[in-house]
Amino acid sequence: MTSLISPAAPPAADPAALALQAELPAAIADGQLRVHYQRIVAAGTHRVVGVEALVRWQHPEHGLLGPGAFVPLAEGTPTMVALTTWVLERAAAQCAAWRAAGHDVGVSVNLSAALVHDPGLLGTVRAVLAEHRLDPGVLTLEVTETALLADPCGAAAVLAGLRAAGARVSLDDFGTGYTSLTMLRQLEVDELKIDRTFVAAAAQAPVDAAIVRALVDLAHRLSMEVVAEGVEDARTAELVRGLGADVLQGFHFARPVPAPEVFTAADAAPVDFPRPHPGARLAGPTPAPRPADEAERVQLARRVLAAATGSQGLLRRTTALAAGLAGAEFASFNVVGEDHVHLLGAHGHSFTRVARDGSPCAWTVLQRDVLEVDCAEDHRTARGDVATAGVRHYLGVPVLDALGRVLGVLCVYDRLPLTVDAARREQLRLLAGVLADHVEGVEAAGQLDRVHAILQATTEVDRADGESGVVDVLARAVHDLTRPDFTVLVGRAAGEARWTVLTGYGDAPRAVDGAGYDEHGRSAVARALATQRPVWVPDTRTSSVVDTDLARRWGAAAVLAVPVVAADGARYVLSQCWRRPQPDLPAVLRDAAFAAASFAAHAVTARSLRATADSAPAALPGPRSA
Repeated sequence: MTSLISPAAPPAADPAALALQAELPAAIADGQLRVHYQRIVAAGTHRVVGVEALVRWQHPEHGLLGPGAFVPLAEGTPTMVALTTWVLERAAAQCAAWRAAGHDVGVSVNLSAALVHDPGLLGTVRAVLAEHRLDPGVLTLEVTETALLADPCGAAAVLAGLRAAGARVSLDDFGTGYTSLTMLRQLEVDELKIDRTFVAAAAQAPVDAAIVRALVDLAHRLSMEVVAEGVEDARTAELVRGLGADVLQGFHFARPVPAPEVFTAADAAPVDFPRPHPGARLAGPTPAPRPADEAERVQLARRVLAAATGSQGLLRRTTALAAGLAGAEFASFNVVGEDHVHLLGAHGHSFTRVARDGSPCAWTVLQRDVLEVDCAEDHRTARGDVATAGVRHYLGVPVLDALGRVLGVLCVYDRLPLTVDAARREQLRLLAGVLADHVEGVEAAGQLDRVHAILQATTEVDRADGESGVVDVLARAVHDLTRPDFTVLVGRAAGEARWTVLTGYGDAPRAVDGAGYDEHGRSAVARALATQRPVWVPDTRTSSVVDTDLARRWGAAAVLAVPVVAADGARYVLSQCWRRPQPDLPAVLRDAAFAAASFAAHAVTARSLRATADSAPAALPGPRSA
């Protein structure tokens, strides 16, 4: 039975709880609180995409206290507002520091019911985002269902204001409260977080698995991302990924840890490679350590080799495209076995096998991330088969399955140094995703043709005439990639503040010519501008993102809106529309569309910088030195 006693008023018979409640305000002021962070990972790759901030109390007498020991005591008191604000400020500052250090992550902070209805909340969030220069969509504010029940209409307005300020909104512990479908439809929410009780039971109970699948489908139809929390083991991780969850969180991936440990924990950090003694002569390569799951990994490698025997055509096309992207002489899809590395789909050479020791691919498997080395100079590869064959520059991209296991490595290499920028790396990751789909049994040949076409279009950007030419090349390429019924390019006309349709592609209706957009209205374009992320709406009739009247006038039953975000913010949005609802759009195509938009954004920024430099007055000569 649920207690009817308010958590803010602990029973008089519990003097310890009363004492903690009384001490908490001073503890906040004295700096006794700590923030720990739990990593949140993408369901498909297990790449860290965010962290959740969780408060702890370093009590001088009781030691480190978890939130359950003191947060309920603060609910309903002014201390709760001070506590949540303190966590929000610390978490935002830490996230900004991580992003400055190169970690592309967001941070989630729990909002108490008291703070949701606090009149100063919006101002606090705006100030925090501005102070730490966090881009829209980096900060996620988690709100429980129960926090919305007291004043649903007022809460809906608050959530809309938070999103307009640049924060994402997550509905936490979904499934345990009393939110009606009508209320859910009225809320502006970016993320739905399925409660751990359903997630944990899904692997054992078909009923709970069915509930998770239904919640995922509901969220996706409302254009929300789905987080499965409470993932405690690999079996559950695989199951909820198969049920459609986008993001996973739980002890299987990480426990909450202090900020310095988030990206240095053993299961998150790159392998700490042994270093030779300075000045020591290398008798041979440093053998790559055998991971703890070596037997399972080798068994998986054998299955990949067996599955790839009939795929040489697709593999060769993929590796040829990878070599072209990197400007490399050689490329291959490599599978690391027990003692050898097998080179499949070889481009530019005839090697089919090299020794595992000395191969950079063995180290790529351990690192589980992109590895770039000079094979002749690096002690891990010097005098190995690859270096002996004359290869200097190597770049390997791990090909990961849905469980985050390494199926193989997409490699590009050359006898001369290469320059592979961030945009090309992302395109190589995209090709690795195509290979992962194919190895796992997903039909990828048709997708590869479309991805190939869009990557070829990126080579035309350098020849495009001005910013409008750059965007036109990429807009046409994305339209050909996703193959909607029509695409419109939305931007700001010169000298105007509002967003309008600049041009259309495909069978665009006349109603869209010159149509305007409210930047804060209900449309996929407005959501893409607010979050600076792609927005996928498979069915506009059931989406909380899109105004159904607007969708009906345009004849758009499904929409993919992809923003082109340059250094100074969003410049354009490609809105691709289908006249029939779409069950789904393959993730690799959505990724490719966003990669193309990112490439266009880089090109637009570079042209703007060049134009500014060309228009700047020449520097005056300084005084002549004596």
